[in-house]
Amino acid sequence: MKRILLLLIILGMISCKKENTDSSIVIEKTVVSKSKSEIAKIRDFPLKDLSKVEILSYEDRMRWDRKITKKDNKYSKDLVVDYKLNFDSTKVKERVVLNSILKTELLELMSQDSCKLENLPRDCYMPRHMILFRDQKNRIIGYKELCLSCKGFRESKNLENYNGFCFSQMEELFIKAGIKYLDEDYE
Repeated sequence: MKRILLLLIILGMISCKKENTDSSIVIEKTVVSKSKSEIAKIRDFPLKDLSKVEILSYEDRMRWDRKITKKDNKYSKDLVVDYKLNFDSTKVKERVVLNSILKTELLELMSQDSCKLENLPRDCYMPRHMILFRDQKNRIIGYKELCLSCKGFRESKNLENYNGFCFSQMEELFIKAGIKYLDEDYE
């Protein structure tokens, strides 16, 4: 009886050890072999002709955007029409083009799934930032408009599945890029 119990314990330890070894190898392979940029490539970012990424900052667009007609809803207006902004670009306070390192960091943030958020219309939506994705001809081929206050955003249809980013990380990226206007306390 003791021998059978001892044999079962040894077999159990061997099988547990084998499972732990296998799973740790998989984890190591995942961590070592897949960098964040490789994960972004795997997700196959939809903007194939992406050449330049630009960040804009402006005062709450809902207060000054006069191109919204009474029949339009402030959440349904197309922000880019014919590859151009569909609002008064003279209201833009800052315009920063991301270098290649920050561009890669942004794409990685957008491709992660750590902060899944729902994009729901919110009463507090006061967008002050927009990320523009441009092609070789400098045409806008995608965008994300953000409200860092309420954590709301609008986006072009081709970027709908790329919103797993955390707003705190996005704000940090804006600061790294040189954006100073984050809210109404801009100096």
